Amino acid sequence: MRRTTRTLLGLAAATAVIAAGAPVLATSASAATVTASTTAASDYDYWGYDYSKYYDDSRAKAKGRVWVDGFDRVHVEGRLYDKYSPSRLCGYVQVKFENADGDETYYWAKKCGSSGYQPFHFRQDDVDNVQVRVCYWDNNQAKRKLCGKWDYVYEVDGGDEDDE
Repeated sequence: MRRTTRTLLGLAAATAVIAAGAPVLATSASAATVTASTTAASDYDYWGYDYSKYYDDSRAKAKGRVWVDGFDRVHVEGRLYDKYSPSRLCGYVQVKFENADGDETYYWAKKCGSSGYQPFHFRQDDVDNVQVRVCYWDNNQAKRKLCGKWDYVYEVDGGDEDDE
């Protein structure tokens, strides 16, 4: 769900409350609590699983969520898994934040071994899009390899709509 869609959903909910009138607001505190928690949960966009390319029968994978906080910082968090790969390879996730000027900032997390997952959480100000890709990290050669495709997990809508 893109930022414009979330905004439209929020406006629709606010319009419904206004249309219903003040008596609805005074009916029940628990009803207001349910509405507030539902609205907050819908502010997250979930992404994944994203995968590396195969190495034999194994692939690294990652999944997570993205959101914008009250200070317009974009957050990306998730879990990185590395199952059944040889010991020289580790799961590796890259997160790329880009602004309107084309400036890019990269973050990464690495997970070695099959047990569990590696959590990650990155945030950045002044962001117009965020991309994620999953690779393997080769410990012997100290470099990325077998990378999957970049996946756009967040984009700011351009606002190029015609004004009439």
